[in-house]
Amino acid sequence: MALSLVVPAVLFMALLARAEFGESRARYERQLIATTRALVLATDRQIGQGQSILQTLAVSPALISGDIPAFERQARAAVQGGDGWIVLIDGDRQLVNTHLAPGAPLPRVRLPDDRWRTIRAGRTSVSNLMLPKDGGKAAAFVSIDMPVIVDGRLHDLAYVQTPQAFSTIFTSQTIPHSWTASIVDRNAALVARSKDIDRFLGHTVTGDMREAMARGNEGVTLSHTLDGTPTLSAFSRSSTSGWAFIVGVPRTELSRANWSSMGGLTLASLMLLVIGAAVALAVSREISAAVRGLGADAKAVAAGEEIAVIQDRFQEIAEVRAALHDASVQLRAREAQELRAHQRQQLMINELNHRVKNSLFTVQSLARQSLGRPADTPGLPAFNERIMALARAHDLLTRSVWEGADLQEILEETLEPYLDRTILAGPSVALTPNAALALSMVFHELGTNAGKYGALSLPGGMVTVVWHVDPGAPHRLTLHWEERGGPPVSPPARKGFGSRLIAATLKSDLAGEARIDYRPSGLVCVLTLSLRRTDEEEAGDEADRQADI
Repeated sequence: MALSLVVPAVLFMALLARAEFGESRARYERQLIATTRALVLATDRQIGQGQSILQTLAVSPALISGDIPAFERQARAAVQGGDGWIVLIDGDRQLVNTHLAPGAPLPRVRLPDDRWRTIRAGRTSVSNLMLPKDGGKAAAFVSIDMPVIVDGRLHDLAYVQTPQAFSTIFTSQTIPHSWTASIVDRNAALVARSKDIDRFLGHTVTGDMREAMARGNEGVTLSHTLDGTPTLSAFSRSSTSGWAFIVGVPRTELSRANWSSMGGLTLASLMLLVIGAAVALAVSREISAAVRGLGADAKAVAAGEEIAVIQDRFQEIAEVRAALHDASVQLRAREAQELRAHQRQQLMINELNHRVKNSLFTVQSLARQSLGRPADTPGLPAFNERIMALARAHDLLTRSVWEGADLQEILEETLEPYLDRTILAGPSVALTPNAALALSMVFHELGTNAGKYGALSLPGGMVTVVWHVDPGAPHRLTLHWEERGGPPVSPPARKGFGSRLIAATLKSDLAGEARIDYRPSGLVCVLTLSLRRTDEEEAGDEADRQADI
């Protein structure tokens, strides 16, 4: 028993330590994410300053009219004292470059295809880090490109900066010296870094960081810096430039902080563990014996046995044992009561079905004796078939303990001889016993008529029965009975007993109606009825419940 208390205490201490470790790491993660977001804002502001200069110059009348010398003077004044310069490019040649002295020869350049595609699309964009082909880093730059129209032709107006212009952002964000912060372009190439930028400029970040950045625009992951330091790193991507900003803290620093915060917690937990173990050892044997006794009582309750009430030194144990005793008594009484009720219900249902079927057969016998032979009384076979249809419906309801029947089951039971030539389609519809009996008579009349005069009287005839429930009125059911492939039909000279039976049954028992259309291609009957229980059925159910009580 003592061990059972000590082990959970040890596990609890371990879980608590793990929770503290996780909370400490979560604090670092939140701080890292906040730092990367701050870098995003600071860099977007710096890029925004360049875009503002371009927007101001783009509406210059001198630029629009093609007065390049005048525009160059405006451009030099706009960037004077800054760390960037203006370049105006037409095709593959520069027209203005404020980085060079006035009048200096301008180099011929050709913009990459992706930058020209953006210009032709009319969008302002921020380029990736551009490195010279010879691999030197002094000429590396980043360009903000804006499309402009000069004298009716499309040009690229660019604000160009060196990567060093972005390095000052790390100083303004007061990033700790032990951390590593980086700015990378859309190709994951380093544009700026808080340390060793001259060594790693243009290098691609590590593979594990690229995989993490591919999964989303922001996140935290375990990674390594380019110099091999294991870190917990966070990254955020700018929606303006598409660049990403990475900040990593060495895992050794993270571990030191975690173990420092967990030291006091571990010491306190050990002291509590020792005290708890001592108390547990003092009372473990007695509690173990009492708990084993409760286990035996619980097994007795599960086996349906009655347990005795025994006084116990521990009040809680005594209360549980008394509750188990009461539960065993109630469970045994309830099981006996449910068994008697089920047996009584099954007996009554079987007896009711037996008597109803006897009554139906008695009526059938009286009809035969009173009306004579079928040859003498043409309506006698139809009467017998209707009686048998009622008997089959009673059998179906008895199988469901008179809780009702499904509409498709009633159709399959009634049209059983013609199922291979019948198509039934519709949702499951639960019918009350009264509705099931009424519809069984209706379907019997329709099936008999189809077998004698309609589609089922010929080998190739088919009957399609489709039904649906109105979504706006779930208690209303509409059923379509359509015959095809039978002999031509026409309206009868007078309404027969079957038609009157269908109409009367739908109106009195189902609050519905039947519309019959004698088409040349075959009879079509549309039944509309209510699925709600009638007041008589509700009253009958209440009377049954009162009788059971």
